[in-house]
Amino acid sequence: MENELLKEAIQVLKNNKRPELINCTMYGQYTADVKEFLYSDKEEKYSIIEKNPDPKLVRSAKAFTALIKEELKRRNNATGEKATVKLNLDGGFFIADENFGEGITHFERLNSQQWEIVKNGINKIYDHKTFLLFLQKLKPSISAFNEVFKQFATLRIIGETELTSNPIFTENGQNSGFQCRYKLDDGCDGEDTFPTGFSVNVAFAKAGTFKYDLPIDLLFTRSTDNELNIEVLCPIFENIEEQAIIDEANYIKEEAKEYEDLLIISDL
Repeated sequence: MENELLKEAIQVLKNNKRPELINCTMYGQYTADVKEFLYSDKEEKYSIIEKNPDPKLVRSAKAFTALIKEELKRRNNATGEKATVKLNLDGGFFIADENFGEGITHFERLNSQQWEIVKNGINKIYDHKTFLLFLQKLKPSISAFNEVFKQFATLRIIGETELTSNPIFTENGQNSGFQCRYKLDDGCDGEDTFPTGFSVNVAFAKAGTFKYDLPIDLLFTRSTDNELNIEVLCPIFENIEEQAIIDEANYIKEEAKEYEDLLIISDL
């Protein structure tokens, strides 16, 4: 008798148990859609079944535009309706379905190694040795590198001489530069004119196609130890970097222009 009552009680509980899966209308930003929910006994509530994978990450504009096209293709979205691209100073992101926040891809730009060397190397003061090391790192981006390097590598005043005056800027046609007077160890006087700078042609982004000429200015000064200091400057670096970001954004817009309903926001 007790066993029969127990069986009946279990059957009643089974009949009254909440359904494990339910379909429910969910409202997005623009439209509604039916979504599937799963009940959790532990949490005592229904939660939407997440079908979205973790957000994707790409590091170049080329990969970003290729992913946008492929994602819209897989969703049979030929016009880019309810999809959004946002571009900012660091890259941007893409949402394939902004209605429900699905299909998110982040674009985090990876600058080229040469660009990073310039960016981290300007607005600093070097002694002769560290300046030559900085110059050596930029070898892939300097036209006629051997000639440029030789101009600075053969400076005689470093280590073996003593500056007898502050470097003076002189301008005499092609021979303009910083004129320095110094005294050699043997007591003889010497004089040299050092170049005022050089130019590098650098790719903005890793695996990118856009390259930019960056004019590097040099300022020569005498240290308290009567040795030569070389300050590396690029006054228009920020202007060129801003233009590179704009060029990259325009490239992405051009690649995505076939999607007439794709919303592209430039937060630059």
